[in-house]
Amino acid sequence: MARWDYKTTMMDLNKIIPPAEIACNSAGTCKVDSLPELPDFGLDHLKKILDDEGTHEWELVQCQLHGGKMLCIWKREIKEAFAS
Repeated sequence: MARWDYKTTMMDLNKIIPPAEIACNSAGTCKVDSLPELPDFGLDHLKKILDDEGTHEWELVQCQLHGGKMLCIWKREIKEAFAS
């Protein structure tokens, strides 16, 4: 049976969607006007985070907004060495 190691990380949403790109109306409904095409922002930044964690065999389980940041839970299988 597989055993898992878990960790949590916090992603800065301002690096993924800068506040200036979010427009909210009086009812509280918000939309993203555009995502910048800069190396340290937008979906490319999010992809880099996911790729970096994947390189170390971490698998994203879930992300949830928490206080202006994105709390992410990751898991990876514990590789056990068995004596033969």
